Amino acid sequence: MTSPTQSTSSYRWVVMGVWFTSAVAGFMVISTLGILLPSISADLGLSPSEQGLLGSAAFWGNMVLAIPLSWWTSRFGPKILTTVTLVLGTLFIFLQGVAPALVMLIIGRLAFGVTMLAREPARAHLIRQWFQPNETIIANSVSNVFFGIVVGGGMIVTPLILSEFGNDWRMIFYIFGAGFFVLTILWIIVGRERPLDESQIQVDRPERNAVRLALSHRDIWVAGLGFIGSSMSWAAFLNFYPTMMLDTYEFPLRWTGAILALGIFVGGLWGLAVGYYVSIHEGRRGLLTVFGVLMVGSYLGLIYTDSIPLLIVATVLNGVAWGFFPILYTVPFMWTGMRSREVAIALSFLTVSFSVGAVLGPLVTGFVQEALEDLRTALLIVSFAGLSVSAAGIMLRFGGAGADDPVASYPSGEKDRRSAME
Repeated sequence: MTSPTQSTSSYRWVVMGVWFTSAVAGFMVISTLGILLPSISADLGLSPSEQGLLGSAAFWGNMVLAIPLSWWTSRFGPKILTTVTLVLGTLFIFLQGVAPALVMLIIGRLAFGVTMLAREPARAHLIRQWFQPNETIIANSVSNVFFGIVVGGGMIVTPLILSEFGNDWRMIFYIFGAGFFVLTILWIIVGRERPLDESQIQVDRPERNAVRLALSHRDIWVAGLGFIGSSMSWAAFLNFYPTMMLDTYEFPLRWTGAILALGIFVGGLWGLAVGYYVSIHEGRRGLLTVFGVLMVGSYLGLIYTDSIPLLIVATVLNGVAWGFFPILYTVPFMWTGMRSREVAIALSFLTVSFSVGAVLGPLVTGFVQEALEDLRTALLIVSFAGLSVSAAGIMLRFGGAGADDPVASYPSGEKDRRSAME
């Protein structure tokens, strides 16, 4: 195990780099479904509502299991937890590739989503082990960069590979599975843990309080609201936008993938810039308010033109709007006196919120399309869900004390011990 004195060692970026890559690679597998959906639908004969069910399936388990699963898996060390979930994730990717019908494909995506969820507590443990509290927003912003590179790259490469293999969507899953196998081996080789510095060790509290303390802060619920709306529009566009552009404008999938990838690239890099800015300046609430409005406007631009220059402008603005992500995701790390398990549970609550939106987005879009027989109108409706980010910006207090402070609910003796520590 690495010594606590090496908390600023550059090796932490090796550990987190591989972990972040494994995390965002899972989102890449989920995000590229929209590119594959025309081929899958033609092969399996899916209706719009069935396409919506498939698009949301990866997040079903998150809504029900996120809190209890994170409470349980946060007991395990991040090395073994990441290894086991990567192995299982690899198996479930291959299951999707061999699925003969919609039901098995949905089961494979549902199970794969659960492995991603189960792995998330490792993020909280590793960040707490390798980074100081004031560095957490930088670490999460770097994760945004990895998201842009891996997911954006997947959006560009997937339609090209699909074309090379004669629109054989199953081959894409086999390639994804092979990539996850490589990531698993790489993590086994380079993954490391380290003990917490004494300054990071919190007073022990009863296990039964972990969930209550994690969810007792008002800001976590407000941040969750922001994630629900943003992920609703995000998931709807990832799953249905390529089909809409193909049907409405005869816009090639490879160009749609490139347009979406550009926005994801910009979002990753811009998220890093935003994370650095808010780590040394105020202004989080104002940025969130602007980002929500910008998100809605950029989505409207994407659905009402097939002009490549205008699409580039719209997707770049959409990427800028996603600068909200590291701000909201870092909310649990800003609380004082919280243990790693409580931070992990709070992050899982945000995962639940994101998943609720990711489930609702494709479902609402698919059913509205089926009712109105107009996919573009369906996407127009879900575009406005992004205003939840602006609402979060207006309501967030970012760690304000008083009744909203989780520490206020500690037993009195425990608060005295915390005060002595400080």
